[in-house]
Amino acid sequence: MLQIDCSELSADEKLALASEISDVLEGRALALVKLESIVFDQLSGEKISVETLQPIVSDFVSRRKDSQYYSVEVRGETLVVHSADPIAASRRKTEYTLPPNLRQCPYCSFITQYEEEYTVHMRAHLFGV
Repeated sequence: MLQIDCSELSADEKLALASEISDVLEGRALALVKLESIVFDQLSGEKISVETLQPIVSDFVSRRKDSQYYSVEVRGETLVVHSADPIAASRRKTEYTLPPNLRQCPYCSFITQYEEEYTVHMRAHLFGV
């Protein structure tokens, strides 16, 4: 599975990179941040490859502050982005977690404490009700 390992980047850098990739791919695929990686939702029949993504990611990295300390590594179907300061980036990461009694929709910002309400909401997304 094609992905970009961004574990050394801050949350803002991950979002900026995913946004830039989606813009450059112009509707062929959508880049989505998933935990510590960027994954892809193919929107067209054209397969996105590591060779397609590497120049986009390298261009993004080259425009970062202290870009000479960043690097991009290819490991099979995964691109790994190494940060200038991975320790500082890990400190800047904010773990967004809800209290255990709340559930959030993975498709939108809907939050509820009621299991039945959450189930009905999810069915509306999945079945277009």
